[in-house]
Amino acid sequence: MVLRLSGFSNSGIDIDDTVKKLMTAAKIPQDKLKQQKQLLEWQRDDYRAINTKILNFRSAATDMTRQGTFQSKKSSSADESVFSVTSTATAPEGIYSLKVNKLATSASVTSEATGKSSEAALLKDIDPTFTANTTLSIGGEKGTATITVKPTDSIAVLVASVNGKSSTTGVTMSYDATIDKFFFASSSTGSKAAIDLKMGSEENGHNLLTSVLKLKGDADNNPVTPNTPLSTDVVDKGQTLTGTVNFTTGSATLIDKDLTTVQKFHMEVNGKSLDYEISKTTTVGQLIDQINSSDIGKSGVSAYLDENNKIAFNNPDQTKPITFSDATVDSYSLLDKLGVSAPIPSHDPNSPTNPGKDYSSFRITGQKAQIEFNGATADYDTNTFAISGMNITIKKTSATAVNITNTRDVDTVFNSIKSFVDKYNELIDTVNTKTSEKKYKDFTPLTDEQREAMKEDQITIWESKAKSGLLRSDSLLTSGLSNFRQAFSSAVDGLPVGNAKTLSQIGISTANISGKSISGSYLENGKIYIDDDKLKKAIAEKPDEVMALFTANDGVKDSNKGDGLARRLSDQADALFKNISSKAGITNSVDSSYLMGKTLKDMNKRIDNFTDKLEALETRYYNQFTAMEKYMNQMTAQSAQLTQQMG
Repeated sequence: MVLRLSGFSNSGIDIDDTVKKLMTAAKIPQDKLKQQKQLLEWQRDDYRAINTKILNFRSAATDMTRQGTFQSKKSSSADESVFSVTSTATAPEGIYSLKVNKLATSASVTSEATGKSSEAALLKDIDPTFTANTTLSIGGEKGTATITVKPTDSIAVLVASVNGKSSTTGVTMSYDATIDKFFFASSSTGSKAAIDLKMGSEENGHNLLTSVLKLKGDADNNPVTPNTPLSTDVVDKGQTLTGTVNFTTGSATLIDKDLTTVQKFHMEVNGKSLDYEISKTTTVGQLIDQINSSDIGKSGVSAYLDENNKIAFNNPDQTKPITFSDATVDSYSLLDKLGVSAPIPSHDPNSPTNPGKDYSSFRITGQKAQIEFNGATADYDTNTFAISGMNITIKKTSATAVNITNTRDVDTVFNSIKSFVDKYNELIDTVNTKTSEKKYKDFTPLTDEQREAMKEDQITIWESKAKSGLLRSDSLLTSGLSNFRQAFSSAVDGLPVGNAKTLSQIGISTANISGKSISGSYLENGKIYIDDDKLKKAIAEKPDEVMALFTANDGVKDSNKGDGLARRLSDQADALFKNISSKAGITNSVDSSYLMGKTLKDMNKRIDNFTDKLEALETRYYNQFTAMEKYMNQMTAQSAQLTQQMG
């Protein structure tokens, strides 16, 4: 190991300072290379910043090639209190009539007063004859679910239990203590909206829907008009099938955490036949939710966990059997795991093994909206619907028809064109600024030593000038602007005789004429002006011609003469974006994939090699000073020895 001397030597030479000065001179070629690299990186970043704007403009130009942009319609209702209306591009212009005969309604029902006026009241206090646990099946447009209802449940507990299944059923329940009534409502409107309640009755046939929930319905449970007294009935005995396996931790219990393959549980009932998949992560609650939200659940059948945490199935129609099977062909016994492998009991109402259960029943459905559009009657499940490209929301019924007026939306089309032109002007202003930016030749990127000697604000000012003018008169950008200007000024070939063929004919040009005042010149390098009145008039009077000037496409790949302005500019922006990307890359580009990146990669290699040479040179300098010091020490020692001998 060579001992490197530093600091002051015996000869009085400051070795570190001397080596530093020698290395400063030696580093000059590398510093110049680093400066060249920095300039190239700044130039690359400038290109990429412009490319981002080009990409945004290309997106705007592409939007303007779509005919829908120029076909905006404006609709109005003669009476907004009856209905509101908006239009799409496909709405036909003209005047139409709409009469609202019926509004779509949800399924909803309000109970009679319970006589308790408190959420804390127990159900047995509402009906003292309610003494044994029973079940309540809640059906709606989403499916069916069954809950256990206890005499000791409070009103609040019952409401929470029903609402806990609303994601499966589509039915919600509420109770207002001030009004002292229950409220049921479906989540949707129209013919599919439904509230179907079936509650187990007392053995004496006592109707719990009537005595506990205080619901009233007609003899057949048909929807009736509001404020009409209702009555409910007791339906035939239904079937409740209960499994044999106790899922000890309730609905969160995994059916089988050791399953290695997905199993399929098959059910058939009420003409429905479905498979439900069970994996090692499936809980009994998830299986129940699958069943209840499926077509089997929507048919009125529901699965649930009974009081003993055994899976049970409730089907109010005793005449239609429920059958289960294992649809997976292997040795695994899925039905044993679920506790439903035993033979299904007979469905004979008189069978001692399955005597059935009485259910009190209540059902009400929503109502469809009914309208007359230009005299034609139509029904809808919601109060918002579409007719001939018009989106209509009805609010109340009307005794007579109300007019709808559809017209061309001149302002929306005008604003789309203006926004597009603004984006174009913003882009060319950015490019013009960069290509005409002053170049400060005396301001080069700072070296590390120069940066250390300057303050932050001085560095900022210096680098702002060093970065200036890196794209001045850039041929790639100036040729791109030239292509843009030509695209704007050239006529569109192939349009019908008599149609506008240039943008200047509809009020878009490089000159803005207002009365006797004219603004805009070649010095602005292609900035576009809009004559608002002239363009709006063109949109209103000849909308198809305006649209064609932007969207025309002649299908010829090698020429854009028959293409509209937006299509031309979209193509030109795409070409310029690709050219810049080829030269400067994009944010995630690797250096070897673009031209400037390859140059930077080569520069980095040369800088690294130079660094190795400088380190070797610095070591050599120190070694030379060390050798010199050793030699001088030897000479000093010899001199001292001679002096002593001559003494």
